[in-house]
Amino acid sequence: MAPFRGLRYADPNSLARRLAPPYDIVTPEMRRALEKQDHANIINVDIPLAPPGADPFAEAASLFKSWQKSGILVRENEPAVYVLRTTTTSDDGTPMTRTGAFLAVACMQFGPGGRVRPHEKTHAGPKEDRRRLTLATGANISPVFLLTPDSLGGFAKQLGEVTTEEPWVRTEALDARHDAWIVKGSRALRIATIAGDEPVYIADGHHRYETAVLFKEEAPRQWRIGAERTLAHIVSFKDPGLQILPTHRLVDGKPLDRKHVLQWANPYFARALPNQTPHLTCLFADGSEAAMVLREGADLSAATDLPQHPTVRNLAVTVADSVFIRVVMKTVLGKEPIYRYSASALEARESVRKGKCAVAVLLPPTKLEEIKAASDAGQVMPQKSTYFAPKVPTGVVIRLLEGEM
Repeated sequence: MAPFRGLRYADPNSLARRLAPPYDIVTPEMRRALEKQDHANIINVDIPLAPPGADPFAEAASLFKSWQKSGILVRENEPAVYVLRTTTTSDDGTPMTRTGAFLAVACMQFGPGGRVRPHEKTHAGPKEDRRRLTLATGANISPVFLLTPDSLGGFAKQLGEVTTEEPWVRTEALDARHDAWIVKGSRALRIATIAGDEPVYIADGHHRYETAVLFKEEAPRQWRIGAERTLAHIVSFKDPGLQILPTHRLVDGKPLDRKHVLQWANPYFARALPNQTPHLTCLFADGSEAAMVLREGADLSAATDLPQHPTVRNLAVTVADSVFIRVVMKTVLGKEPIYRYSASALEARESVRKGKCAVAVLLPPTKLEEIKAASDAGQVMPQKSTYFAPKVPTGVVIRLLEGEM
């Protein structure tokens, strides 16, 4: 880990209208609303648009350069660490505060004993999109979200001390309050050193990180040293505001009869007892629910994609995807199920109630220790196994490749 000379908005008060969520959760409607807030919203670079026949990434590069030239964006005069405290409200109205730091993390190939450890599979399409944006702008626009075990608590302690001081900015944006501090000198180096003491785990941004690793090999000469690292936001495992939410599954199709579904599920699943955490809860259009656990000794030979490694085989999300959806629901529907994702249990319930899906499958949240165990074992979880909240905003600080060490 290392401090870096961040590129940031010159007017801290403008962050309220210029921050954006991570690009991979932004819908077209959200993008239009963000662009309408301010012409210099970071979304115009992170998800660029262009007239028909034009290159959107060239448009992003032109706009990005113009913001620097006009002084909308300014670069730090020395390397720094950028501390961000984000406060949201939980469903029961309780304030939740999470604190992390923006740093430059080394770009390393994944592998046994690696210092940066993934937990999800990635796909080629998003990586190519991020590669083209990096090549056009010469910058890391959106951060990778990393977690440090922080075994001795030193990282959390350092950030806690920073947040007792007057922040560089206080702002409300994206349904949260954000307070940010700029830390320089020996203190910044100390934070970076502690953050890099142990292996780190990717929470969000697998595509961004893998893109950075690949880009390091093709970076133009003037960016080659800067491309050895990429922008990251690091949070301690010990942070009380670190939330991992489940991502529920909504199976496409006409509403299904509860009795029919449970008949086909019975060889694999039993009703969860009151003292058991269910592997999944199936929601039906009649308003009923069925909380289930995998039967001990069930014949799982039909679940051909069920992983063998124990760190992922017994996860609720694995059981839901590999057994309930791809075996049980495939039999019920008579075809390969198509399903979509939602982090909102309320949305899942509404979709079932209104007949917008065949069934909804609610999952318990994946635990932090489960993520660490799978990552340490070199295993990857099913897609959309986790939903870390709140999301790390894009636009607090940007990292240029040129002139970085």
